[in-house]
Amino acid sequence: MIYTHGGETYTVELERLPDDSYRAVIGEQVITFRAETQPNGSVILVLGGERMTTHVESAGNDRYVALGGDVFTLSIPEKRGSRRRGTGASAGDGSLIAQMPGQVREIMAAEGDRVERGQPILLLEAMKMEIRVNAAADGTVKRLLVKQGDVVERGQVLAEIE
Repeated sequence: MIYTHGGETYTVELERLPDDSYRAVIGEQVITFRAETQPNGSVILVLGGERMTTHVESAGNDRYVALGGDVFTLSIPEKRGSRRRGTGASAGDGSLIAQMPGQVREIMAAEGDRVERGQPILLLEAMKMEIRVNAAADGTVKRLLVKQGDVVERGQVLAEIE
């Protein structure tokens, strides 16, 4: 499988092992882990004795992975000749969208602020996890569409950066 994240492209090979653990090969790095699916749809990854709760949502070619308070967007590159259908607002058009339902805990930037790629714009709480919503590119916060305490739905536009 080939994924892109943060503008970088990664080749990922995933293999299920006889003991029901997994081996992931990402470039030169090899990671072995266990995955425990939970009734609420989250997955607990066990790596070297450390347990991390993750939640994955899919939209089109994108996979949104909440892990350790961050949300990572993994995009499966399109095959040549394929056409991607619209999936609503995305970081590519300057909009920051909620990858899962939650509550806005903190706003970390104001309208008119200059922000850098990766800078936290706001903090959501979802499934007892804090999720930082970061700027996808350098720019200026054009609009904040939520305020602290708001409950948001998956896919809702939270802010616009230009």
